[in-house]
Amino acid sequence: MRQPEGRATIMTSEFREVYPDILALALPLPFELQSVNVYLVALGEGYLLIDCGMNTEPAFETLRAAMEARGLAWTDIRQILLTHMHPDHMGMAARLLELSGAQLAMHQVEADHLKLVTNGGRRIPWLDDVYRQAGVPAALEQRMEAHFFSVRKNFDDLKPNRLFSGGEKIETALGPFEIIWTSGHSPGHICLYSRDRKVLFSGDQILEYITPNISWHPGRDMLAEFMESLESMVSLDVDLILPGHGEPFSGHRAWIAATIGHHHQRCDEIFGLVHKSPQTAHRMVAELWRRQLSPINHHFAIFEVLAHLEYMQRLGRVTHRDDNGALEWHV
Repeated sequence: MRQPEGRATIMTSEFREVYPDILALALPLPFELQSVNVYLVALGEGYLLIDCGMNTEPAFETLRAAMEARGLAWTDIRQILLTHMHPDHMGMAARLLELSGAQLAMHQVEADHLKLVTNGGRRIPWLDDVYRQAGVPAALEQRMEAHFFSVRKNFDDLKPNRLFSGGEKIETALGPFEIIWTSGHSPGHICLYSRDRKVLFSGDQILEYITPNISWHPGRDMLAEFMESLESMVSLDVDLILPGHGEPFSGHRAWIAATIGHHHQRCDEIFGLVHKSPQTAHRMVAELWRRQLSPINHHFAIFEVLAHLEYMQRLGRVTHRDDNGALEWHV
């Protein structure tokens, strides 16, 4: 979980053509990432909207003004595709579906995960147990909960018209785009890839200056899934990456190699900590980041440490024991 650095996203109130028949717009976010990209891809008639931004008035007004500047009506959006169900990518989905009458598409696994969250009152049902097992102090847990309170309003019980499993194609004015299932950042995360155009919509799977957060999920090895999905993309011919955050870029193979190396290095750092003395996930956050994290980023850091511990436990590198409800990890 590296923080943004390097080039900043160009923030304008108008869509930019980043490739013929592909328009990009950065929508504002109320936290450190600052913006999230949404894309309009020309169809035979109308447009496919990839991701929706967060459900805030600044984001909605930015999108409304950009549509108006292009002379587009909401009904010109014929299809909406969500790369994944995180709030900054799906927050306005319900609002835009009502305005446009568009068809909604996402991965089946992601739709199932969204249903789990919305049925739990827009909250992960196993969150309290994870905090307890990670050794999170009650005061910090309350601060994290307060930060997430406003974010959770972005989780709506959506009813997709089309559910993917991976390998399907969407026909566009540029030819077919293939759905690639890339579990890791989220269980049902997907990318869109044009073999003819060598263009990849990477969502949060590949971000130029940021290592995507990989969070623990019960019964899954999310870090292994993320690295396996990255390795499956090495063989793709990609000239242009259109990410969920940041500017278009290229060089996915070098990025994949560096990112997989980063996660192996993080595993070695965690191994070094627990080799010295038993550690809870919460205690390890301060050692691994060595800076004051906001409550929301502390949450992400805990879940990322847990994802690495899950990966290492399955390899037999670490194990844990119960210490009054909290799990202490050791070799």
